[in-house]
Amino acid sequence: MPVRPSASADEPVAESFLASLESGRLDWNTLLPFPVPDAASGTVADALIKEITESVAAEVDPERTDATGQLPDGLIDRLRDDGWFRLRNASALGGHELSDYDAFRLVERVCAVSQPVGQTLAIQNAVGAAALLAALPDGPLRAKVERRIAAGTVSAFAGTEPEGANNAWPGTTAVPTADGSAYLLSGEKVFTGNGDIADLLAVLATVPEDGHRRVGVFFVDTTDPGFRVRSRLEFMGSRGLHNAALTLDGVRVPREDALLGEPDAPRFPAPVGAIALLSALFFNAAPALAIARQCQEWSSAFVARRAVNGRPLGEYDQIQRILATTAAEVFAMDTVVRWSLLDSGLTDRWFERSVTKNLCTVTAWRIVDRTMSLLGGEGFETARSKQRRGAEPLPLERLFRDARGLRVSGNIDFLLDIQSARLLLAGRYAAAGAGAADDVPEPARPTGLGPANEAHLRAAEQGLRRFERVCRRLIAEHPRPDALFGRQETLRLLGRISAELFSMCAVLARVASDTDDGRQDLTDVHCTAVRHRLAGLWRRLTATGEPDYGAVSRSPAAHH
Repeated sequence: MPVRPSASADEPVAESFLASLESGRLDWNTLLPFPVPDAASGTVADALIKEITESVAAEVDPERTDATGQLPDGLIDRLRDDGWFRLRNASALGGHELSDYDAFRLVERVCAVSQPVGQTLAIQNAVGAAALLAALPDGPLRAKVERRIAAGTVSAFAGTEPEGANNAWPGTTAVPTADGSAYLLSGEKVFTGNGDIADLLAVLATVPEDGHRRVGVFFVDTTDPGFRVRSRLEFMGSRGLHNAALTLDGVRVPREDALLGEPDAPRFPAPVGAIALLSALFFNAAPALAIARQCQEWSSAFVARRAVNGRPLGEYDQIQRILATTAAEVFAMDTVVRWSLLDSGLTDRWFERSVTKNLCTVTAWRIVDRTMSLLGGEGFETARSKQRRGAEPLPLERLFRDARGLRVSGNIDFLLDIQSARLLLAGRYAAAGAGAADDVPEPARPTGLGPANEAHLRAAEQGLRRFERVCRRLIAEHPRPDALFGRQETLRLLGRISAELFSMCAVLARVASDTDDGRQDLTDVHCTAVRHRLAGLWRRLTATGEPDYGAVSRSPAAHH
């Protein structure tokens, strides 16, 4: 149920790349100066990161956790009691008052030690009660949730159902009681992170009332009658992460413990949608970046210690390309995360946040796959096997599984591309298809780019103009949104193109503000790869005379 988050009237809005996408003109005033982390808050965060990573590393054996699917006994309680479930909350609630970016860094670093532990922190801090507090107005519900947070609640968010995560209306229902004092919740939930250990659960449900329906978020105490954990789920990656299938059978929730959306609008109550976007960065992009950095480190170390035919491995052209591409992609991942989280509020930069999840998880998959090929016999082999024969026991096989799962969790990658394009096009429909004005002068280009990156900048500007023209043409050809929104492959390609253009422009903006000349080369490598990918995406978007995929999928040959 994607929706474009909107800021309140008194909330300042951060500059967004969305303005350039919608106008077709690259406005550098929206990207420069590129945001930088606050040094003072970063120092505080660094101390906390050091404390928790050392603690987790001392207690958690990642290989044992992967083999058994179990975190050490008592670890969750210790994380809760030491305040790690309140990274961004106020000190009055026992929180650490970290910024979004510093909290992301902490989750990323913990994921590098143990992905399931890092993702446990992500759930608690980005979509659990500690995060949902930002969506609650003053009143009894907010006061209740604040008390639970201060007391050290373990919480979870139950949204996905056995029928999937992409139905417009949740199948779980919240039926008002006869006296109107409460709701009775009934339904099934799956893939609920921390669902088997939570004592406070936010449940997404459909409310049928007075001939209308709305989406609501209901706060459920898991000791209430009618609630039960059906089973704990076990994934191919992130083994040890607490995740569960849940049953709600007439669970009674007082009316004041509900947050309701607008009538007949199949979307999250505001600003829960913005919290959901942010949570995808913590739960998926943070571990993806951790995996990418580990692969970069392992690749460099592997190349440094190997030779082929008496020639150092790092002297070979293909090896140099692998190392350079991985380094450039890690730089790009870090860049889009910084832009999405620094100097922005909860509802800001929704487009950037919606595409950064995919940018990070898909890139991490490319990196880990490339690293698997580079390491060869030290890649496909398990860490246990490597250790038995005396090889460096790098757990690349585990990271390979972990990385693949990140492309599925938080919704499947191609559906996220489709949803991003729908949101972009919906905004244009709402603006009656208004596009770029021909008489607007070109914005000034930034200084500080080398010749190669100046060429990439011109290519980005051309890409944005082309993107705007294509969107304008598609809307003119499809006056009714439903007709265009039914073309999923067109939307997927548009979503991917918009994300690639964003990553290219963000990296160019960052390096234009950077005095480190070495990053000019990283930017050149990244933008070159983006332009190759864009060429393929544009070619597919404009292709004519495609095969009849529907007929083939329905034919008997497709099922044998």
